[in-house]
Amino acid sequence: MLREIMDKAKKIHFVGIGGVGMSSLAQYLHAKGIEITGSDLEKNHYVEKLEKIGIKVFIGHSIQNVSDDIDVVVSSSAVKNDNIEVVQAEKLNIPTIKRSQLLAYLVNQSKSIAVAGSHGKTTTTSLIASLLKESNLDPTAIIGGKLRNINNNVMIGNGEYFIVEADESDGGFLLLSPYIGVVTNIDNDHLGFYGNFENEKIAFYDFMSNSQMRIINTDDIVVRQWDKLKENRETTLTYSIKSKKADIYAYDIRLGVDGTEFSVKTPKRRIENIKLGILGLHNVSNALAVVGIAEILGIDEQVIRKAFEEFRGVDRRFTYIGDYGLLKVFDDYAHHPNEIKATLSTAKILNKNIYAVFQPHRFSRTAYLMDDFAKCFKDVVRVYILDIYPASETPIDGIDSEVLTEKINAISGNAVYINNTELLKKHLDQIEKPGVLVALGAGSVSSIIRKIVDDYKNSAA
Repeated sequence: MLREIMDKAKKIHFVGIGGVGMSSLAQYLHAKGIEITGSDLEKNHYVEKLEKIGIKVFIGHSIQNVSDDIDVVVSSSAVKNDNIEVVQAEKLNIPTIKRSQLLAYLVNQSKSIAVAGSHGKTTTTSLIASLLKESNLDPTAIIGGKLRNINNNVMIGNGEYFIVEADESDGGFLLLSPYIGVVTNIDNDHLGFYGNFENEKIAFYDFMSNSQMRIINTDDIVVRQWDKLKENRETTLTYSIKSKKADIYAYDIRLGVDGTEFSVKTPKRRIENIKLGILGLHNVSNALAVVGIAEILGIDEQVIRKAFEEFRGVDRRFTYIGDYGLLKVFDDYAHHPNEIKATLSTAKILNKNIYAVFQPHRFSRTAYLMDDFAKCFKDVVRVYILDIYPASETPIDGIDSEVLTEKINAISGNAVYINNTELLKKHLDQIEKPGVLVALGAGSVSSIIRKIVDDYKNSAA
C-alpha cells in the first residue's frame, strides 16, 4: 500500500519540516524531482536551507497549507494526530504517513546501511557517508545532524548505497530491512515509548535480525549477550576498543588535543596509526563500526585513512563555537547520562577545569533517569542547570530542574539552578581561571549558548 502511494506521489507536504530528519528527506525528494511543501512552528537554519533551494515552507500550522493537489502528507514523530494539517489531509482523503514510513520506503528499495544505537548514530552515519564518498561510491545519506564537511544534513548521490540513521525513539527502525545494520550501543532511553528497558532491548535485537549483514559493538553489555547473532560468523562482525576477541579491535589508542590516533586489527588486515579528525575515546569506537563497513565493501586502506583524517564531525557533537572570557566554549547534543559522561571525558583532554551548562530534555526522560543525571557532574567545577526543555511533553509533578539541582548538590555540591540567560552570564563572568565550557542538551541550550558567545564577540569587537 505504501509503495503504491509513494510511487505515484508528485507533490508531498511535510508537517514539521524544520526538524533535522524531516528536512533531510524533503531535500532528497526535492532533488529527485518531487514538488515539496512544508510547515513548521518557527523558522530555523534548516527551514532557511529548504527555502534557498526553492521549497515553500509555511511558518505556523493552518488548514490552508494543505491543498487538494497534495498526494501525500508526511508528519514527524513530534506531530500529533490531532494536528490541524493532519486532520485536514484526512478530510481531503490525502494519505498521511509518518517520517519513519517514508524512510522505510526509501531504505527498503535500496542497498542500505542503517545505523542504530542509543548514542553515536549521527557521527557513525556521517563517517560512513564520508568513507563511501571518498571511495567514489556516490552514496546518499540521511543524517541526524549537519555534517561539517559538507555543511548539510543530507548527501544526495546516484550510487547504490543509501545510508541512514535507524531511529529507535518511536520503534520506526523496525520497519527497515537494511543490507548492513549497525548497532553502536543500547541504553535505557525512550522508556516513555517502550515502557521498560527489556522492550527496548528486544526492539534492537529485532532490528538486527532484519538486517542481512550485521556490525555490533561487543563492548556494550546488552550486545554482548546476543549469542545467536554472534554465532553466525558469515553475516556478523563484532568490534571493540577493549577486547581482542572481537573481529575488529583497536589498540595503541592515543587521545590528543588535535585529534585521535589508533591502530586496528580486522579479520583481513592490520592498519597502523590511523588519524581521526575528531576527539574522544567513544569516537574511536564509532570509527571501528565504520572499519567494519570498509571490510564488508572491500574499501582500501588509503581511502579509510583519508576519510578518517579529513572528517570534521557533526554540528553539535562537541563543536567549538568560540570563547567567553577565559573559557573555550563547546556545544554538544548530549542529553543522556552516558552521553554526558563521554562528552565531559572528551573535554578533559583539553583542560581539567570543566564547566557545564545542562538543559534536561523531556520531563519523562528526566523522571526516569533523574538519579543517573545527578551522578554525571562529579568531575566538573560547576554545572549550571537550565529549566527542562519539554519537547511537546506536559510537566510531571515533582520533576523539574530545581529538584535535579538539589540531587546533584547532594552528591557533588557544584550545581546552580539557572532560570534566565542574564543570570547564566553573571555566573560565567565570575570565572577567573582558563577552562572549557560545554553546553549539553537536545533542546534550546544550543541557541542560548551561541547567542551568549556571539554577544560576547560583538561586545569585544
